[in-house]
Amino acid sequence: MLTLPERLVFLLILVGSAAYFVRRIVTLVKLIRLGQPDHDGRVRALGAGVVRALADVFLQRKVLRKPWAGFFHLLVVWGFVVFAVNTVNHFAGAFLPGFHLFGNTVLAAYYATLADLFALLIIVGVLGLAIRRYVFQPENLTRASLESAVVLLFIGGAMVAYLWNTGCEIALGELEHPNYHFAGAWVAKAMADLEPGSVRWIAHLAWWCDALMHLVLIALLVIPTKHLHLVAAPINLALLPTRARGQMSSLDLEDEEAERFGVSRIEEYTWKQNLDLYACIECGRCQEFCPTYNSEKPLVPKHLIVDLKRHLLHEGPKLLSTKPLQDGLPALVGAVVHRDAVWACTTCGACVEHCPMGIEHVDKLTDLRRHLVLMESSFPEEADATFRNMENAGNPWGLPPTERADWTNGLDVPLFKDKQEADVLYWVGCSGSHDERNMAVSVAMVKILKAAGVNFAILGEEERCTCESARRLGNEYLFQMATQEILETLGRYRYRQILVTCPHCLNTFKNEYPAFGGHFNVVHHTQFISNLVQSGKLTLKQNLACARDVVFHDSCYLGRYNQVFDAPRFVLEAAGCALTPVPREREKGLCCGAGGGRMWLEETLGKPINRVRVRELLASGAGEIAASCPFCITMLSDAVKDEEGANVPVRDIAEIVATALEDSEEDLTL
Repeated sequence: MLTLPERLVFLLILVGSAAYFVRRIVTLVKLIRLGQPDHDGRVRALGAGVVRALADVFLQRKVLRKPWAGFFHLLVVWGFVVFAVNTVNHFAGAFLPGFHLFGNTVLAAYYATLADLFALLIIVGVLGLAIRRYVFQPENLTRASLESAVVLLFIGGAMVAYLWNTGCEIALGELEHPNYHFAGAWVAKAMADLEPGSVRWIAHLAWWCDALMHLVLIALLVIPTKHLHLVAAPINLALLPTRARGQMSSLDLEDEEAERFGVSRIEEYTWKQNLDLYACIECGRCQEFCPTYNSEKPLVPKHLIVDLKRHLLHEGPKLLSTKPLQDGLPALVGAVVHRDAVWACTTCGACVEHCPMGIEHVDKLTDLRRHLVLMESSFPEEADATFRNMENAGNPWGLPPTERADWTNGLDVPLFKDKQEADVLYWVGCSGSHDERNMAVSVAMVKILKAAGVNFAILGEEERCTCESARRLGNEYLFQMATQEILETLGRYRYRQILVTCPHCLNTFKNEYPAFGGHFNVVHHTQFISNLVQSGKLTLKQNLACARDVVFHDSCYLGRYNQVFDAPRFVLEAAGCALTPVPREREKGLCCGAGGGRMWLEETLGKPINRVRVRELLASGAGEIAASCPFCITMLSDAVKDEEGANVPVRDIAEIVATALEDSEEDLTL
């Protein structure tokens, strides 16, 4: 079809495009390799990772959480896969007329129908995505995006060019299996009255448009834009961490050769964290359920990743030059990431949960915090007192350790130092031991344990803060010191299971301590109570527990991090509560604002996160708010007090269950 000069021109364009593509890939790989080694065992689990990535790419599991956007995106993704064969045929056909990967077989005939079908489906997908972006304009998308407009235009244009070229070849009688090209046949009928010369000219133009648009699209995959995700995302999805979601990356504080801890510059992130940046599609799903974005804080997860990506792509090459920078690139905090954004994160994990590309946003911020705390001693003023209290007194308030078991007065609660052995070690936690509001939860839990005949004991004065909040705030030293002390204490006694009422303690025992040699059978109190009810060891009198409808607030560290969604709801229903749904719940739940150490910091920017959440819960119309985390109880209770006219109690599930015990109607408040 092409003349010899045209073939030579196309060959030069093809070779030039391939050379540009390879050169860009080499540069992108070098920028990734600027990063530090990654120790999360991703490569060792590559087999399972590839299977997961294929499922995510071809089924678009997280993308389909938004049905319409996911559907249109799915059409384009599948279309790309189907048209890979046609692209090879198209390019090879410039030099080998009539070439087809499937030859002159029935498979080629069936592919002709499939190619026509997906050309139409891709056009539908492109139109749907364009209408969504430029007509409906969702808040999370970058609206005035010329890059997206060009890409959508070229994808749709390439499909139109393919159909016109196919129709022309059918009209000219030059196409194998013409009867199988149903869409091409429609185009051929539209040109039935044209002269063969005109049809051949149109076919020629359509062929070149199809070829050049494909080459431009391929080039767009490797330039510094969001469309890098088409290359990087499948790889990124295959290399998700093998560590639990609630486990922070390891940090060896005893490494005598380490020159720094944490991250201050882009080259100090790991190579996988750099790959993360390439995978970002800028869809904005990370911010939809982000508490800082929803409360107008400086931290927007999408902007964090995009800004880091631009910094790596535009400034990173300076480190690859023949005359590399002596001191590396500028520090990220202040130049790329706003200092307030670093400390705003509640580490709730909503961004990671909803990112379809497998990006790990939270680690990037906690690594920045680690450097600020460990290397620069630069952190919010309130954190200083909290750190000192945790270190010296074993609790965030600095209260005497001797008061840790005062809440048990008159309850006859056994201590491990007296008993030495029990089936259940009830880890009360700092809030349950020292905070007046949450002591009521501890009292309720003791009543439940006794009613069920559970053989348990507590550590009392031997218990101390896990310093989970300190670790999330960047103070790895304090966390590891507390961890060593706690593991030594736990090793002195015999028990089968650890029971906790705090999801942050649950996550620490379950997901953090294994990296330090601590392996425990740990359970959250909502799971424990659920098991007691289901086994018949605990009988509840439903008409005592809930005099009104209840809305349940999901704790981030219980729900998203540890996937405990059903147990608390089962317990509430078993206690006779009528659950009222709220739009943002379960995986979509909005944080109370206390995670990531924010419990101990003042909230001075934007709207109070706890009030944003409480207003959502109150809008459900429920007469009571239930929760299962001491931080959430505190934050939600405070927010309800600040809402004018709100007279809605906030209770822990243990408190609700304790009032539903058959043998008691007594008031459990202190």
